[in-house]
Amino acid sequence: MKFLAPRLPRLSQPGDSLKFMVSVIKRIVGFGLLSIVLAGGCSKAPEESSPNPQTADVSSLPEGEAIFQTRCFVCHGRHGKGDGPASTGLGATVRDLTTPSWQDATSDETIQSAIRNGAQAVGGSAAMAPNRDLSDAQIQSLVRYIRGLRVSQ
Repeated sequence: MKFLAPRLPRLSQPGDSLKFMVSVIKRIVGFGLLSIVLAGGCSKAPEESSPNPQTADVSSLPEGEAIFQTRCFVCHGRHGKGDGPASTGLGATVRDLTTPSWQDATSDETIQSAIRNGAQAVGGSAAMAPNRDLSDAQIQSLVRYIRGLRVSQ
């Protein structure tokens, strides 16, 4: 977390120590606000509607959308473009889930693992936390919803 560890200031001019303290306070406050926003995005999972992960795609989309719009939108944005309200303060680029190149190159299993275990488990940023409280059916529904975000070329 290099961005949280401020460098020691060179106090060569009057006011330098004040500038240093202000920068430290800004980082602490920014980190606190980011934590609150991310914690709000990690709310309790919606109730599982079906214990069978092999349910029809159409019936599972509303659940996947509900999960996305309560958890994932904070960073990925309402339409999955990586432009959510917390996307600018993470220190990592948020994935645009709509791009055909990413959709083509990424397997359902990789998406499932990123959701369940966090993006770091698949080589991504530690900024995306694990969602171990989601059931397999909820994750499958969320994967189908993410697949539906793809834009046409």
